[in-house]
Amino acid sequence: MISIIDNPSLAEAGRQRMNWFVEQMPLIASLKESYRTELPFRGLKVAICLHVEPKTAFWIEAILAGGAEHVYLVGCLGTTKPDTAAFLASNPKITVFAKEKDAMEDHQRYLEMVMEEKPDLLLDNGASLILAYHKKKRDWIPLGANEETRTGRLLIDSSGYDIAFPVVVIDDSPLKKLLENAVGVGQSVVDGFMRATSLLLGGKRILVIGYGWCGSGIAGKFRAMGAHTSVYDIDPVYLLKAKVDGHHVSENLNELIARADAIVTSTGRFHIITTEHIPYFSDGLILSNAGHFGFEIDVDELRAAASRVDVIGCGKETLWFGSRKVFLLENANPLNLAAGDGNPIAIMDLGLGLQASCGALLASGRHGLHKGVQPIPVEIDRAVSRRMLRF
Repeated sequence: MISIIDNPSLAEAGRQRMNWFVEQMPLIASLKESYRTELPFRGLKVAICLHVEPKTAFWIEAILAGGAEHVYLVGCLGTTKPDTAAFLASNPKITVFAKEKDAMEDHQRYLEMVMEEKPDLLLDNGASLILAYHKKKRDWIPLGANEETRTGRLLIDSSGYDIAFPVVVIDDSPLKKLLENAVGVGQSVVDGFMRATSLLLGGKRILVIGYGWCGSGIAGKFRAMGAHTSVYDIDPVYLLKAKVDGHHVSENLNELIARADAIVTSTGRFHIITTEHIPYFSDGLILSNAGHFGFEIDVDELRAAASRVDVIGCGKETLWFGSRKVFLLENANPLNLAAGDGNPIAIMDLGLGLQASCGALLASGRHGLHKGVQPIPVEIDRAVSRRMLRF
């Protein structure tokens, strides 16, 4: 198959861009060297759905060093770096399906194209590959799959499918929750917000919707920058935690929306901000999303309800509702990647190390895992942590 990317001529720029990231990812570098000898992915066709950016590219190099026959990479919506896609597609052992402006229809088409290749291993983000496999009756069963996100876990749980192979949920790992989610996502979302807006955070009223591990990190980092933070969650236990962490909370979402200068959604679910909330939008409100899919905000419905939509450029739009204007950042795609470079490199070195280690376990066939979703085995969490402590 031929890669579907924006611009193949950007391959050299993508290679050069990787240099800094490679220098800062010692865990993946060490795994890459180990895999050259161990060859855990020997002869396997590996399907990956992940953000197409430099950290992912180096991780894929480690998978190939581990003996993979071919890698099929499908990008996530709104987060593809065209130069990285071109660099990866220049490798004859990698087929890339990822364009900067892909829509969900493109994404679904790419997934079906990958399924036609009958991959042996699915390394997933947002359950795209896992659900694509189960949408049709297939004549082969993969060795297993990873799922990186909370969104993906929720989508699998709600799908009703009888999952045909083991699925290891990376997001259920204590290591990922404590470090990537609570620490990395908070920093990278604030960074993305700053890059997208260049606003002073001190004194801004920021509403974070969803107070799981990611949401708590986001709210905490905004507060540390001087923002007046408020939090909404459907679970009163999480709201109580947010309150004792120092955030303003309420069980009335409309009340919180009405007092916000900016909103960040981080729930893993869809339809969190809808047209029902338009009456509560303040003039100049900024809407953004940190979840895996932009569907946490009903962007199309909000645009349809607006009296006018102006494209400002640099990832920003103005939606007019009468005399009130609302700003939308990055089409509600994940703000940390759409406006920035994603989670800190060291954090993704760790997160991708977890994914690689779980992938190697699944590829071995010697794991004792059952069909369906399950957390990362404790021994992998500990082994990756010990390895990371060396650096």
